[in-house]
Amino acid sequence: MSYSLGFSQAIAATIYIADKVAQGYFEFTPTAQLAQNLNIPRPTVAKILQSLNYAGIIETREGAKGGVRLAKPADQVTVLDIFMAIERKRPLFQTRLNIQVTGKKPTLVQESISTLLSDAEIAMKNSLKQTTIADLMAAINQE
Repeated sequence: MSYSLGFSQAIAATIYIADKVAQGYFEFTPTAQLAQNLNIPRPTVAKILQSLNYAGIIETREGAKGGVRLAKPADQVTVLDIFMAIERKRPLFQTRLNIQVTGKKPTLVQESISTLLSDAEIAMKNSLKQTTIADLMAAINQE
């Protein structure tokens, strides 16, 4: 089991949106241009943007000068926020082993594996929480 490509695409889309608005190209970034420039199919972009909008990360505007922009400053949007918007509560690891033997050891094996993998996922989420879109934008703009 792994997280979807949509998570990485959502990070790239969020950076793109924030960067284009910050550079003054747009007040709202056109979604068609976002899809084309990032080479993400329009239906996928629509799904990603819907999730980001629902999570309060972006806001949308319809019309000729419509599109999307961040709903809050880039330094207040963490990669974990994007992760939670896209992956929701889907676990990284499946730990239900359905071991057929019973007893103390098989129970401890399953508990040990579950704890190990749960701790790994928590550590990953804590790491994602430490990085904001502003951090990523600063890193890519250090040319």
